[in-house]
Amino acid sequence: MAGIGPLVVSPRLDAKPWGGHRLEAFGFGLPPGEAIGEAVVTAPDATVSGGRQLAEIVAERPEAALGERGLAATGGRPVFPLLVKLIDANEDLSIQVHPDDVAAARESGGQSLGKTEAWWVLAARPGSVLYLGLQPGATLDELAATSRGGTGAAHLLRRVPARPNTLVLLPAGTVHALGAGVLVYEIQQPSAITYRLDDWGRVDAAGHPREMHVEQGLAVADAASRPAPIPPVSVPSASGRRLLLVACRYFALERIALVAGEEVAIIADQSPQTITALQGTVEVAADDRTVSLSAGETAVLLAAAAGAASRAVSPAVVLRAWVPDEATIELMTHSA
Repeated sequence: MAGIGPLVVSPRLDAKPWGGHRLEAFGFGLPPGEAIGEAVVTAPDATVSGGRQLAEIVAERPEAALGERGLAATGGRPVFPLLVKLIDANEDLSIQVHPDDVAAARESGGQSLGKTEAWWVLAARPGSVLYLGLQPGATLDELAATSRGGTGAAHLLRRVPARPNTLVLLPAGTVHALGAGVLVYEIQQPSAITYRLDDWGRVDAAGHPREMHVEQGLAVADAASRPAPIPPVSVPSASGRRLLLVACRYFALERIALVAGEEVAIIADQSPQTITALQGTVEVAADDRTVSLSAGETAVLLAAAAGAASRAVSPAVVLRAWVPDEATIELMTHSA
């Protein structure tokens, strides 16, 4: 496993009823005539350099691939801990909620993790919003009545203006929805459990609504969870401009801006990393191997990678995700 170097990922593009075409502006080649909602970058079935799947590489030597902190984030499961997506919400996404680790394990017979996630807003149409938790004074009983009755639950949710370069952390249990017109980079636990409470009355071509999960969702919803945008924390660096955007026990996210020729070390002890280029071109190096990333491309660095660094070929912005140590979490917490 040592010496494998950076792995460039081929994302999976998922068509969604609420999707659009704006991922093209971030470097993704989209199939014509399809509304693409998600570019799923680091799913287990993601293909990496050499044509292998990410899950296959992790399964070979989990300790070397994930490190101590990566394995801690997954409860010891040999699963890549950082699920990265870019999401284009051309229409409102369903009002939904995710379970925490305990509830997810109970629901899945111990096979799944919960889902805490964070959104970094890349673009937003004027007037677009993020739905983040229940309105003050709104209750789960009211949410239950509207969800079961199909009368629409949106009026019970807080509307927070969606502005580019905004970060929100969504702990498991938060009732939420991504509003129409918003495009985000999402970092989350590697879980697929989503409980839909309301889907805005949408139906498919045959007139059928999507499946709802009202009772499961109500059982894990946290009425007190009302996330607000998190201010970034400046990270001292000899080169580049580095901003810590979020840090929790499951993941951390950093924005790195570099002028042409600048290089920064990207070391994450006992954790894998992902590096996603948003603007410009960067070279990512580790284990005496270098790959080039243009906008929309992502490289994975496994925990055993040595000498990791990123250098800008042209003025560039990248997002770096990893499983942080306690000091990084404390830095974020004390700066809030």
